[in-house]
Amino acid sequence: MVTGKEPEESPFNVVVHEQGITVWVNSGNDAEVFDKNGVPVPCGHQRPAEDGL
Repeated sequence: MVTGKEPEESPFNVVVHEQGITVWVNSGNDAEVFDKNGVPVPCGHQRPAEDGL
């Protein structure tokens, strides 16, 4: 992840958990997330399906 902001002004947060990685973009900021091949990842990429849906 790359940003030109100071840590306390970061435009995003990254959470690593058992199911993978979640990137939260903070309000008022634009961000793009790319996979290891440099391809943009759409919002909700590989999001687990909810039970019953």
